[in-house]
This record gives sequence, structure tokens and C-alpha cells, in this order.
Amino acid sequence: MSSDGSTGGAPVTVAASPSAEVDTIIQQARAAVDEHALGEAREKINQGLALAPDNLTLLDLAGFVCFFLGDYVTTETHCRRALALDPDHAYAWKGLGLALARLGRVDEGVLSLERAITLAPQWVDSYWDLAVALLEAGRPDEALQAVERAESAVPTEAKRFCGLAQTIRIRGRR
Repeated sequence: MSSDGSTGGAPVTVAASPSAEVDTIIQQARAAVDEHALGEAREKINQGLALAPDNLTLLDLAGFVCFFLGDYVTTETHCRRALALDPDHAYAWKGLGLALARLGRVDEGVLSLERAITLAPQWVDSYWDLAVALLEAGRPDEALQAVERAESAVPTEAKRFCGLAQTIRIRGRR
């Protein structure tokens, strides 16, 4: 750079701000998830968490990716970190509930899923996941009750639950 502040035509490299870098990493991680490249997504998320360990979006993505990689212990860790930052974060409660259920801690998982429902009663994903967790735990009657609650709470989404209700009824007869 010259004394007048110009670069004399030389390219200037400006370091990206940490938040801009994190935003880029989040976009890259989401793109990897969309392409079902979960290992790549996990690497990007870990890069982002190294820069911004308290970023809720990254923690949500981390929990999601780890869950679908079958790493339920790490999913639990990410969800609990998110909840330490925002105790009313319904998505983290839902993720925690699913992870706990898959870890065999079904009753704890149910409580977490119920908390997600309490925080966001119009968000049908939590009801769905509650029903699936209960069905997987061999509790079809309770799973069907979760479906019925969802249909009652969000009648416009009732059609989404028809197939799940049918599956629960079939599996419950075994």
C-alpha cells in the first residue's frame, strides 16, 4: 500500500468477518445436507462451531446431522448445549427427545418431546416424532394418542398423520 492509502493496483485481501465466515459455513453445511453428504456437512459444522460454539443454527444442524449419522450421544450433547443457550428452543427439545429415545431412555425422550410440543403446539413435527418414538418403544396406544393430539391441535395437518396412524394400528396388533 502506498502512503496515500491506495494499493497501486495490487489486489487487497480483506479478511472475512467471523460472522460472515460462519454464515458461509452454515450455507455450505446446509448444501451438504441437501445433497445427503452428511460427513461433509459434519466437517463444515465442526469448522463453524470452532469459530462460534454458541451459534444456535450450527448447534441445530449439528444435532440433525449427528442424529442421521446414528451418533445419538453427540446429538444429545449438541441439543443440551443449545438448550443451555435457549431453554425455550423447541427444536432442541425435539432433537433431544429423539436422541434420548434412540439411546433407550424413552421416558426422558418423551418428556423432552412433550416440552417441544408445549413450546410450539402448532408445530406438528414434535407430535410426529413423539408418536414414532413411542411406536419404536413398543407403546402403540400412546403413539396413537400422540397422533390424535396432533390432529386435534392442528386440524389442517391431519391428513399428514393418516399413514402414521395406520402404521401404528397395524404394528399395534402384533
